[in-house]
Amino acid sequence: MAPYISAALVALLLLLFFLAGIFVGYLKFSPDKNISSAAVLLMPDENSVVEYSTEDTIGDFILHHEYFAADPEVLNTSVADMHEETESTIRKAENPHRNIILDKIETDVPLVAVVIDDMGINQPRSKDIISLQAPLTSSFLTYGKNLAQLAAEAETAGHEIMIHAPMEPKVKANLAPDTLMTEMDATTIENLFADMLIRFDGIAVRGINNHMGSKFTEDKEKLGVVMNILKQHDMFFLDSKTTASSKGKELAEEDEVDFAARDVFLDNENDYEYIMKQLALTEKIAQKKGFAVAICHPKSQTFLALKDWLKTLGGKNIKLVHVSEIVQALNAAR
Repeated sequence: MAPYISAALVALLLLLFFLAGIFVGYLKFSPDKNISSAAVLLMPDENSVVEYSTEDTIGDFILHHEYFAADPEVLNTSVADMHEETESTIRKAENPHRNIILDKIETDVPLVAVVIDDMGINQPRSKDIISLQAPLTSSFLTYGKNLAQLAAEAETAGHEIMIHAPMEPKVKANLAPDTLMTEMDATTIENLFADMLIRFDGIAVRGINNHMGSKFTEDKEKLGVVMNILKQHDMFFLDSKTTASSKGKELAEEDEVDFAARDVFLDNENDYEYIMKQLALTEKIAQKKGFAVAICHPKSQTFLALKDWLKTLGGKNIKLVHVSEIVQALNAAR
């Protein structure tokens, strides 16, 4: 009898360990019940918001994930496919804490903007991107070298110029020397932003998007200071959407600042096939809602993928444009 009792106890312990593992997994990956609805979500095939370290163009990207969707069926459902559905149907089909892109524009040809973040840090890779003579949008980090010169070369290549403004993240990460922090007062933020603009003297900087910034873009007061500056300089804000709870769209509407948000990250993996797949997804989203904004980085495979993708546009019903053109179309539609 004793061996049977021992076996039963072992089985019971194994069952308890299994149930404990399920419970821990639920705590780790269950959606945050406090996440509020926002304008735009993340990559449709991912359930994480991604932030990048400041050294991402030197080595491999360091990814920081903030999970807020746990339903595996949701992860296999394209956001672009959901645009055809009513909001009530969407809410039944997907996790209620996952965000859906709702902005649409009416246009004869779907518009696509491709933004290359982190320009100016890795000089050879930045020059590779600049060699692509097309209406791309180059977003320069504020602490790179030869920024004005590189930005001027990008302008000559047909790129629109943006500032990739470092902002405080929630996660622990290496921060840029001029990161906008929530602990700063309005004057400090204004002075720091003025220093950023000085580095692009003579360049027509059209707007900014946030580098990291999950904490800063959730702070209505501090992000509001930035919005006021953008309004004074007639610049737009492109929300990189590193948090689902960003106040970007809300503040832009309140302060009458031109606004758009990122739809797709192209190169979470520095893999040619993966990037081409993400570009195809970008096209699909644009076909569904009239426009799409994709963000990528000056990586080796990104350069090769963009170079080949640009050659295909002549045979597609897609128009590659600067971010400002999408912003203008959104303004007309609102």
